[in-house]
Amino acid sequence: GESALNRKDFLSAAFDHAVHAAQASCLVPHLTHLEPIEGRTVFLVVGKAASQQANVAAQCLGEIAGLCIIPKGHKINTSLDVIEASHPVPNAGSLAAAKQALDLARSIGPSDRLICLISGGGSALMSAPLPSMDPDLKTLTHRALLASGATISELNTVRKQLSLVKGGRLAEACQGQVLNFLVSDVPGDRAEFIASGPTVPASTNQQDAIDVLARHQIDILDALLPWLTDAKHATPAPDSDCFRRVKTTIVAAPSQSLGAAKSFIESQGVDCWVLGDAIEGDSETIARAMAETALWQQRHQKLDRPLCLLSGGETTVKVIGTGVGGPNAHFALALLDALDGARGISAIVCDTDGVDGAAEIAGACIDDETLEKSKAAGLDHRDALLRQDAHTFFQSLDCSVVSGPTGTNVNDFRAILIEP
Repeated sequence: GESALNRKDFLSAAFDHAVHAAQASCLVPHLTHLEPIEGRTVFLVVGKAASQQANVAAQCLGEIAGLCIIPKGHKINTSLDVIEASHPVPNAGSLAAAKQALDLARSIGPSDRLICLISGGGSALMSAPLPSMDPDLKTLTHRALLASGATISELNTVRKQLSLVKGGRLAEACQGQVLNFLVSDVPGDRAEFIASGPTVPASTNQQDAIDVLARHQIDILDALLPWLTDAKHATPAPDSDCFRRVKTTIVAAPSQSLGAAKSFIESQGVDCWVLGDAIEGDSETIARAMAETALWQQRHQKLDRPLCLLSGGETTVKVIGTGVGGPNAHFALALLDALDGARGISAIVCDTDGVDGAAEIAGACIDDETLEKSKAAGLDHRDALLRQDAHTFFQSLDCSVVSGPTGTNVNDFRAILIEP
């Protein structure tokens, strides 16, 4: 059997391989083969990967012009105009960023080209409401949806219809060519959901947004109806002319990162199955289902060597507790409870952007001794689960995974190691 330390090292290395596969260097082949054009080439770089992507673009193309919108605290040295904005809840910087991005798009003439390097987090970093709408109303809607446990795609559906830039509106403002290079942090890698798709068509409309708000019984729906029922505020239709000038490429995605982790895992003599790269739903429910799968494999399959179950996607937690947690650490805590100290099963559950929830912690790593250690330390894991206090729980046991912001985001990474 592997020692506990080796397990943690092995699982952490698998996570590192997943993150590395989604780094900004994956842009290089795309940016070194650009066709020359008559007019200007202008960049819009936005999201959690923005500072690294701007650096890579400059390495490929020298001095570049345009706008870079980054999360507060990210370091950058660039010839682009830089705006710092807030994530996950938008701030005044996000408002300024959205307006400046729209101005930039409007400045793109028929012979010019806009290159958009977009990664997760773009929704909050570049966020302005429709004209004449109070920004607070949009923020309240977003908060109410988050607290209601709405899925990311439901959030997107609503945000697009209330936004100045999302749902293809930036492309609509452009007269020239638009090249999108996207880092996917959404299940199924659908471009329209990455940063709420500012430069790609939306497949949902105003009525879909109304339906989501009604389904989750969001009581400010009535206040939003004047905008959601007025066709002049709708996102551009998918068959709109503006989208004929748009070309979109996904340069990094969860499937690619899980593939990189799988190659590493197999190189270490461990079997590996990818359960899915787009798993969405409630953290605790999915954790319990995966614990069942792991226990079943261990008990009923004659494993002749270790097996690792990988998965990606984005799980969510309906916030009711007052603790410090995040969907990944919460998942790890539910897994710990469901495995109930089963021998030979360990796991790592992390957000590939290095920030799980709002805490500067990527996630947690557990093994078959974590439960005993927590009891010896006088901690109650079920109580921590109820209070949604997973980060506090794992930090006191030294089980937190702290990577710092990774400069990319391809969602959640989960690896469960089952030893025979």
